[in-house]
Amino acid sequence: MPESTSSVSAAPARVITLFQLLGIVLLWNSAYKGTRVLNTLYAVNLGATPFDTGLLLATYGVFPLLLAVAAGRVADRHGARVPIMAGMIVCTVGVVIPWIAPSMTLLYIGAAVTGLGFILGQVAIQSLVGSLGQDGDSRARNFNLYALVIAVADFVGPVSAGLSIDHAGYAFAYLLLGVLSGAGAVTMVLVRDRVPRHRKPVARAAGSRASDLVRDPDMRRVLIAGAVVMTSIDLFQLYMPLYGHQAGLSATAIGMVLGCAAAATFVCRALIPVLVKRFGAETTLLYAMLLTASMFALIPFFSDAIVLGAICFALGFGMGLGQPLTVIMCYDYSPPGRSGESLGLRIAINNAMHVAVPAAFGGIGSAFGLAPVFWVSAAVIAAGGWGSHRRKERK
Repeated sequence: MPESTSSVSAAPARVITLFQLLGIVLLWNSAYKGTRVLNTLYAVNLGATPFDTGLLLATYGVFPLLLAVAAGRVADRHGARVPIMAGMIVCTVGVVIPWIAPSMTLLYIGAAVTGLGFILGQVAIQSLVGSLGQDGDSRARNFNLYALVIAVADFVGPVSAGLSIDHAGYAFAYLLLGVLSGAGAVTMVLVRDRVPRHRKPVARAAGSRASDLVRDPDMRRVLIAGAVVMTSIDLFQLYMPLYGHQAGLSATAIGMVLGCAAAATFVCRALIPVLVKRFGAETTLLYAMLLTASMFALIPFFSDAIVLGAICFALGFGMGLGQPLTVIMCYDYSPPGRSGESLGLRIAINNAMHVAVPAAFGGIGSAFGLAPVFWVSAAVIAAGGWGSHRRKERK
């Protein structure tokens, strides 16, 4: 895309390398993913119901829903430097807020602040990762490496949280994750001069709006698929810890079960180039969503940690393919100069689901138990995946 070339040419002589950026992302995302699990378990420890924890997870998505598109436009027009630094600093504050005192109120405040910091930095980071690629192949490679690092963070965060809770308590767990997030923020500040401040403007149609992106059939299909994938990830991250707690698993065992999903995510993302070459991106995404749905349906039938770990490994394989495929396609379908806005729109739509779905499913869990949550989730994921694929075929 012209935008990628122009953004690189406008960058300073010593631009941050992809691997330096990914190292920072690993620290930051490990803390973020660990905190989501930690807050869920802490809420249960404080006596929260499934509905309460559903609202807690939904709180993470409030600011991303409201600000994602605006954050993308800022990254497009002014570069990634300031949004990334601000996001990481704000996120670090949100991570440690619940450490102050055992309170559901502070958990909600911490979740909202963490979500605000995450959206400030996340869109800018994804746009920067794409701009560091000179062509379609290098961008796909960059996003694949980025997805692999996120998979590692998905393992490191929950496992670190679980081990810390069991061996040192909740307070230490919050401090540990705060240190991880803070280390990423400090490193980002130290290398800030190597991150492009501004981008060379790219011409765009007068009066262009985010709704124009939704009218594009390819972009719309990707946005719908991305929303369904995010729904599956959110529900898994919320209800798997609750189900493990209900089944009598320790915090360490719950962290390890979640870690199995993260390990599978790493494996499947390493295989993305092979799978896409063999089946195509659309078909790979369909199969991934159907696998995810089938594993969701199996979870309520088992309570053994080893069996759940095996199921979650297969489930993680399916979920792990969805995010990078939709990010890559979203970037590739973006009009020139609007990649950040397109990625922001994707995140905004995802977080509309992120806010609405956990609260709705929390009500289901409180009224009928956790098993129906998993079965309804399976039906929604399967229907969403199949529906988006059929629309593609009818074009």
